Amino acid sequence: VPGPSSFEIAPARRWRAEAAGLVPHVRADVAGNSYATLEGGGGPSIMLAGHIDEIGLIISHIDEQGYLSFDGIGGWDPQVFVGQRVTILGREGEVAGVVGKKAIHLMKPDEREKVSRIDDLWVDVGATSREEAERRVRIGDAGVLATGLVEFPNGRLVSRSLDNRIGAYVVLEALRLLRGAGAPTATVTAVATTREEIALGGGGARTSATAIAPHVALVVDVTHATDYPALDKRRHGDCRLGGGPVIARGASVSNVVFERLVEAAEA
Repeated sequence: VPGPSSFEIAPARRWRAEAAGLVPHVRADVAGNSYATLEGGGGPSIMLAGHIDEIGLIISHIDEQGYLSFDGIGGWDPQVFVGQRVTILGREGEVAGVVGKKAIHLMKPDEREKVSRIDDLWVDVGATSREEAERRVRIGDAGVLATGLVEFPNGRLVSRSLDNRIGAYVVLEALRLLRGAGAPTATVTAVATTREEIALGGGGARTSATAIAPHVALVVDVTHATDYPALDKRRHGDCRLGGGPVIARGASVSNVVFERLVEAAEA
């Protein structure tokens, strides 16, 4: 479900619909974060968070011929945009488009050696004028790549938005397992947070933690696998796809919580 940062309404609703089948206490806040709480027997308060937004694009200009200029939402490698089909979240529904650039046959030799920038690209929605395009798309409308999910062998998935719908899935699945194990001592709240891709301060994970004030917050996100060619493991670590979770360390990570997680993982 398309849901770039600040436009997460549709995936958040789908997450809450799933959560409502697990626990009675499901809600959303004004920032779009979604909460599902499993009440405990008076023990500590635990927050499990995974962000539900994804990187995307936002329309910044419509020219006289109906071509759309755009900027990225979140951290993009602009080379990925070239030739991609996109879905724009228009006022009347989804609008299909394709990202174009100057044909390589028309480029000068020095242009061919340069990497593409977002400024060099545009979105074609089939319009022949600005007026026609504006009937379907507004400046400020967001979009995502129009790609679906593909299942690979060995239990692997290929898809956009796995960062971090997979984390939002994991925290809800943890709540499902806790419910199946009987009444927990702790009160556990799973949260599908918003705006992580555009927030240096933590996005919805930080605002959710402020709202809940848990004793412990565990944030589940993706990391980089390093088991592919041309990557220096001495610099980036040895993280293998399918090798299990990675536990982060850093200034914002409690050493006490870290050690408890390591003990649980080893057990």
